[in-house]
Formats: sequence, C-alpha cells, structure tokens
Amino acid sequence: MIKTPAPKTAIALLLVGGMLIASLLDKSDEIESTTNEPQSAQSPLFQIHRLQGELTLSGHTSSQKHEDTLLQIAKSFDSNNHVLSDFEPLGIVPAHWAATTGEALKLLQHTSSGGATLSMDTLQIRAVVIDAAHWRHRFDAFLETVSHGITVTLDTILVDPAISIPSICERAFRSFEHGRINFEESSAEFRSSAYPRMDRLIALALACEDAEIFITGHTDASGNESWNQQLSVRRARAVGDYMANGGIERDRLRIAGVGSAEPVADDSTRYGRSLNRRIEVSLSNRY
Repeated sequence: MIKTPAPKTAIALLLVGGMLIASLLDKSDEIESTTNEPQSAQSPLFQIHRLQGELTLSGHTSSQKHEDTLLQIAKSFDSNNHVLSDFEPLGIVPAHWAATTGEALKLLQHTSSGGATLSMDTLQIRAVVIDAAHWRHRFDAFLETVSHGITVTLDTILVDPAISIPSICERAFRSFEHGRINFEESSAEFRSSAYPRMDRLIALALACEDAEIFITGHTDASGNESWNQQLSVRRARAVGDYMANGGIERDRLRIAGVGSAEPVADDSTRYGRSLNRRIEVSLSNRY
C-alpha cells in the first residue's frame, strides 16, 4: 500500500505593524517547499479572488453540481459582495477537486481580502486578516479537511486596524524582500523559483491596496541591445500579467524595461548573466 504524505503548510506571516517579519510553520515534521510550474491548457486549475467587495470564481469544475455548490457558498459571504464566476467544465479532475475548492472558499470568508489557487495537488492561499488568533483557528480547522497528498502554501498578512494603513505599508515596502524574479535565457518565461516570490508580492499588494507597483525588466548583455530592450519590457509585462491574474488592478501597475543597462553581476560569466535576467519591483503609496 502506498502512503500519501500528510498536507504540508509553508506559512509566511508578514506582520505589518512597524516591522515586517517572516516565519515558517508546518503541521508536519518537515517543511516542503512548493515549485509552481506553468499549467498546460488542460491541467486542472481553479482560482478564487476576494477583494474590495468583489468575489471572483474561475477555472475548471467537475460538474454542474460542483458549480452550484460554489455559488451557494459564495452567497453566504457578506451580502455586499459582488460574485463573478467564469467556470470551465473539465469533467476529469482529481477526486478531491470539488471538496477542496469548496472548503477553500469557506475559509476565505474569514479574511479581509485574499485568494486561493488550486492546481492538481497544490493549493496556494493568500489572506489579509485582522485577528490572527481567529484566523489561525480557522486555518487549522481547514487543514483537517484537506485530503492527504495535497500541499498547501499560505501567505498571510496581519494588519492592525488601529495603525494607519498607509504608514504601515510604507514601512513594509522598505523592508520587504520578495527575492529575485528570474527568467530563462532569451525568454520571458519564468524560472520555477519566481512563482512563490511573485505570490508574496501579490499578498502585500492586496493588503496595501492604495499602492502603485513599479515593475522593471532587465536582461543580460547577450545579443542586440534593441532586442534586449524589447525583451526587458516583455518580462516586466509577464510579471504584471501574473499579478493582475492574482487580483491586482492593472491601473496600479507601472511597467518598464531597461534592457541590459543596469547589470547587478558580471555579464562575462553564465552565473552573472542569470542574475542580470531579472525583474525589480517596488511599491509606493499613491496618496
């Protein structure tokens, strides 16, 4: 008999209140890092976004009953929520699909804003919360419902409502490090390490909803500089598209590319060139 692993949870707790801190917690003895690969056209994928009174449900479903259940759960949210749905019936999905999407949607009722992305046996959850103890209780209860073999990652931003949100966010922007967002050579395709880093950016941007996000693309010095300039813009747009799909309004995104003009490493080495193929992101309050 093959034993499937217990659900694992990597929790990055971003405490926005004077200091931004990150920690890892796990329900099991071992923390497992999650690699997020791009999904093929027919790979099961489902996303939930909750932001500013709008709840969006999109992606693959298993049946009409599955869709009806999700919409029924959505109706139990705050009556002011506007629900948008874009279902794509796929039919053949993992056995846990309907239950996992439903429980994830119920969990997001206990957030100020947030989202969830389910792809095969990986579930990513982003949450902006005010009451840490309440959220921890709800999340622990949610984990009890997750099928064995599903890896769960969670980015939580805890906001103290007694503190000015703009000032909190400004301090958070200065101390936040998302890690390098790198690309394959001569390509606007992300390396696998980029996905969790971009998800952390989305979580912070969701919490600080008045922030503009400045995304600047960079290349190494290989090839024609005119091509490098175009490629750097394509890379910045790719990050912008990913963030928009994660619930960030496009009018908050500022996209630019500088080609190979601003290297951070020696372009004469393969390793140096890999570091120069990157995206730099900064956030700043608009008001």
